[in-house]
Order: sequence, then C-alpha cells, then structure tokens
Amino acid sequence: MKALSTVRALSGVRRAWPGRDGSITFELAAPAGKLRAGRVNREGEVWITGYASDPELPELTPGVAGRLVVHRFHRRAVVLTGDRAIKFTRQGRANAVAVQSSQVAELCDGSGIAAARVLTHSPSRVELALLPGRTLHDLGGDALPGWRRFAETWPGLVARPAGLPEHTGADEANVLWRWFERAREHRALPLLDRLGAEAVETCQRLTAGDDGTRVLTHRDLHDKQLLWDGITLGLLDLDTAARGEAALDLGNLWAHVELRHAQGSLGAQERDRILALLLGDLAGALPATPERVAAYHRAARLRLAFVYAFRPRPTGWLSHWVEETLASSGPTTS
Repeated sequence: MKALSTVRALSGVRRAWPGRDGSITFELAAPAGKLRAGRVNREGEVWITGYASDPELPELTPGVAGRLVVHRFHRRAVVLTGDRAIKFTRQGRANAVAVQSSQVAELCDGSGIAAARVLTHSPSRVELALLPGRTLHDLGGDALPGWRRFAETWPGLVARPAGLPEHTGADEANVLWRWFERAREHRALPLLDRLGAEAVETCQRLTAGDDGTRVLTHRDLHDKQLLWDGITLGLLDLDTAARGEAALDLGNLWAHVELRHAQGSLGAQERDRILALLLGDLAGALPATPERVAAYHRAARLRLAFVYAFRPRPTGWLSHWVEETLASSGPTTS
C-alpha cells in the first residue's frame, strides 16, 4: 500500500487521516501560506483541492472572507474572521453542530467557563462568536494560571445535567481500536504486535470497568481546546460533547500534557505542575477512580501514537513515546 509513503513525501503536509478504504486524506500548507486539502488512494494517486474548494462542503468557496485554518477533505473546514469562527460541514450536518454547541454553551453560563455563542447557521455552515485569549498550548509554561482556573471550574460544569448522547467505555474502546486497525493496515509504526496487544487489553479495561456514572464530557479535551486571557477560561469545539465518564477528559488531558513535553513545547517542571493540578486537586473533585483515569490515560497515549504516525515524521519523539507507552502506564518524570 503506497498511500502513507506518498503522504510522507508530500511537501507541506500538516495533518493526515486514514480512511476505511485504505486512502488517506490530508491538509497541507501550499505556497503563499494558503491551506489546501487532498486525498491519496491506496495506490498512491494524489488529489489536491483548490483553495477553499470542496464539493462536499457546499458553502465553502474561494471568495470566503477570512483565513482558512482547517480543511479536512470532504468533512469540514474552519475560517476565522475578525469576530467569528465559521465552520463548514457537509449538507445537513451543521444543524446538529449548532444545536449541540448551543446546548453546551448554555450549560457553561455561570460556570466560570466561557463558550462560543452560535450567531447563525444553515444546513452546512455554523458561525460562532470568537472567544478572547490564547490556547493553553500556545501559552506553554505561562499557562499555569489557566490550568488552575480549569481545575477550579471544571467539576462544577460537568456536574450539570445535560441531555446529550451517551459515550460509554465501550464506545471509547471502539475509537481506539479503529485507530489501531488503520495503523496496522498502513504499517504506520514499528512494534505493532505489541501495540495491538496493549490496545486489546486497554479496550477490555475500558469496557469492563464502566460503572455507568455519567457527567458532561467534551470527548476531545486538550490544551488547544482551552483559551485563557488572564481573566476568562474559554472552551472550544463543543459539538463532540456527550454524557460519559469523568475519567475520559481527565485521562486525555493527562496524555496531552505528556505529549507536549515529549514534543518539546513544555518543560519537565511545567509538566509536573500541571499534572499535579489535574491528578491531585481536579481528580479528587470528580467522580472518577484512579483506575478509570489510568485506563483512559492509557487509551489516549495509544491513540495519540496512532494519530501522529500519520502526520509529518516527528523528529525522534514518537518512537520514544511508543516505547514509553509500552513500558509503563504511569506519568512520566525527568
């Protein structure tokens, strides 16, 4: 199968996603900084869109005002203007995004966490007000006050009742297993036999240990989803929210903090301070046992290995990440 080697040889690729048919879709920065999307089939044949063009996203056009910052081929795109973020979807998908984003934003009111208001929407487009601040990822070692605010406010928000879809431990196991299957299909990583065995064990833990306790979960919570301006903490991308285990978001955050250290954007001291907040103060205020947090953390570390195997070749950190994940399920220190 030539898809992955072809993607890795393309210049400017930022992110890539394996498909069910052996293809890989990708996002790349073209000359002049304009974002493009594309697809490589299993034989290695390449298609690249024009700027802000996608037949499956009917309202995305090259003349759109603003800056195209996300374009996932045939799936979605995001354009930022001076006062709003515009999400483009396939026909009929935007209504659900708007409804769920509005529902979670209402839950955020009075919680100490800000969420973007839906300004307007159509069947294939949602416009949301921009929130102030920079992501905790961009702030890096200066983000600790934002992490403190998160630890203080998150327990109150997730305890609010929400009429959202349910996401079980078995559902999360299915997400992990699909990523492993894609990595295996493309032979994207070394040590796939051992990674597969770890994925099987982790899927069993996720499924068997779910006691049915449910809170509001984001489901894709990490440092790029949280904004801090020194006063207000903001939360992005609410359309994946569900009723699930509190350990899901906490385990995912834990793994992402370790990821930023592995990638070199977060020092060991900053990492340890953030993890002390997450695994100390915050974990103690959530209905989540250490065993469930560890299971979701393990799942997140494995999933991140598979996700980043399809991105531009990391400079050494990914192989270390895989070895470390296979060696231990606990937090890393240095």
